[in-house]
Amino acid sequence: MRRKLVLWGSNEKDEKLLVALELLEKENVVDVYTFPESVATEEFYKTMSEKWKDDIEVEFPSNFTKIERKLSVSDSLLPDEIKVDRPDLITRAQAEWHFVVLSSKLYGMYKSEMEELKERIETLSEYDNMAWEELKNFWNKVQTQVNDKNLFREHGASLRDKTNGLFDKLKELKKSFESEFETQSKQYIDIFSKELAEIEAKIDKGLGLSPLFEDLKKVQAKIKDFKFTKDDRNTLWNKIDDTFKKLKEKRSGGPSSNPQHTNSELARTEARYNGLIGAIQKMQRSIDFDQKDLDYEAKRVANSDGQLESQLRQAKINMIAERIKSKQEKLDDMNKTKTELEAKIEREKKKAVKVEKKEKFDEAKEVVKQKIASGISENVKEMDKISDKLEKAASELVKKPKTKPSFIDKLSEDLESLVEDVVDTAKAVAGVVAEKLDDVMDKAEDVIDNINDKLEDTKKEDDVKVADAVDDIVKEGAETNEVEENKISPNDTDDIVKEA
Repeated sequence: MRRKLVLWGSNEKDEKLLVALELLEKENVVDVYTFPESVATEEFYKTMSEKWKDDIEVEFPSNFTKIERKLSVSDSLLPDEIKVDRPDLITRAQAEWHFVVLSSKLYGMYKSEMEELKERIETLSEYDNMAWEELKNFWNKVQTQVNDKNLFREHGASLRDKTNGLFDKLKELKKSFESEFETQSKQYIDIFSKELAEIEAKIDKGLGLSPLFEDLKKVQAKIKDFKFTKDDRNTLWNKIDDTFKKLKEKRSGGPSSNPQHTNSELARTEARYNGLIGAIQKMQRSIDFDQKDLDYEAKRVANSDGQLESQLRQAKINMIAERIKSKQEKLDDMNKTKTELEAKIEREKKKAVKVEKKEKFDEAKEVVKQKIASGISENVKEMDKISDKLEKAASELVKKPKTKPSFIDKLSEDLESLVEDVVDTAKAVAGVVAEKLDDVMDKAEDVIDNINDKLEDTKKEDDVKVADAVDDIVKEGAETNEVEENKISPNDTDDIVKEA
């Protein structure tokens, strides 16, 4: 944007004049030069238009006049006695030069801030992250003004070159600092890795798990007081997580059952929640920073020098306010998501508790099944013993052939039915577990009663000895069943479930 203007005009006597205007932005004034027609030749006009306007020095003739005018919004750049052929150019130049003055003042403000940063950074002997952040924030402000065209290109380039020089200085200090920091971080991670290795060795040896758990928690708390590089810290935290998992598996007797279904979704949700919390904090800090700028501009607008400067500051205030509004909308959405994630985490925790309870119930149920199956197996063995005794007693009987079924035939037939009933009973019990145990035992007792009834019908005087032997065997079988029933009862199964 040019700071000089050349055009034709006239004075109060209507005499032709060559009028030249020059803006002195630092002083906020405009120098008005007038040349009478006697010296304002066409050649001189071209020289002024082609060279003087481009800041090439031109020698003025002796008979010219110079008038100094204060640049303002309301007063004209020219005195009332001077008229020009293109008054629109004067009006346009007046508006543009007001912006030039404001922009120059803005540049001066940034330049002064830059000098303060330069003085502070050049005296540093080691890297200062706060100085880095201040310089970065300063350049962000400058870059915003350049993008909004509130600063001229040459002013922005000057500030950029100086800022880059200070960044280079801080980068050198940071490189040296990071080298020392990485060395120190490696030393710390070696120390903690040895402590974790000792804890894992004790876990493998089967030493007391509760003290080891407390030792691991102490290591985890102690790490927070040390500074590590990002990679070293992640590596160390992964080792701690692995050690915790190993310890928990040792305490539970093995790897946790189906962990992906019970914990993976909860872990992913919690990780997402933690990341969102960090993003919310960053967004809030950004809004607070913009609010400080807004408050600063609001204070400065009251001290504006002229309407244009006031308008420029008000435009900046509107720009910052819009930026805050946009960020606040994003922050509101993030807080809404935060609330949703918190509710989801609660649901996942309740779900994990239910899964854990179901696993314990299934384990208890399996214990009951095994105990009942074991009892049925013992019962079948006892019935086999009864069968052997009955067969032995029957084989000792020697009777004459009869037309009707003999006692031995009846006894064999009843014995076969008894064995089949016992097998069916065992299958039924294995299928329905504890719930059908009473029914199975009742059925077994009915079979035994049936045998007793049939033996009673076929009992004769000449078979007294055999009948007495059979009766003793049957009684022995009934007592065996009663013992087995007492071994496993519905009350026992209830106790097992409660114990689990």
